[in-house]
Amino acid sequence: MTTLSTPPDPTVSVHLVMPADLAADAYARRMVDALRSVGAGIMLHALPGPHPQVDPSAILAADVALSRLPDGAPVLLDGNALPNLAASLPADSRRLRFTALIERLHWTEPGLTAEEAAVRRNLEQGALSLMRHVAVPDEAVAATLRDLGVRPERIVLAAADADGAAALLAVL
Repeated sequence: MTTLSTPPDPTVSVHLVMPADLAADAYARRMVDALRSVGAGIMLHALPGPHPQVDPSAILAADVALSRLPDGAPVLLDGNALPNLAASLPADSRRLRFTALIERLHWTEPGLTAEEAAVRRNLEQGALSLMRHVAVPDEAVAATLRDLGVRPERIVLAAADADGAAALLAVL
């Protein structure tokens, strides 16, 4: 039996908050292309500052960006921006529908001291706890999220292709 999927509503806009200097091959940028290929409207909000490093000017820009989004809006947050968004998330998590796009967790990066890794882990864990969903490109990242305490039903396997875009749109 074949089921037909409902085409996305072109009037619905998804907001994506990401670092301005995000690499062209980053998961969030590839996901934007995939979402657009299936007809989703995407509104990009590029944040200045060093990401994922915490920076006061980037925190202010993130706070302003979130405050300008309409109530109830579906908002994708690039994982690289989460550290600078973390302070704003609690105030806006009931007003906005947050989904994080996580290509990798920054607390697992090689070369960090134990203290740096612990600080990043706590920051990412706190930010991710405020997400309705967390989209990841593969099972390896999903496993890392589960180890961090993200409930499996909140994790969306969404490769940066049409099928992944459809899976992501289904939970927004």
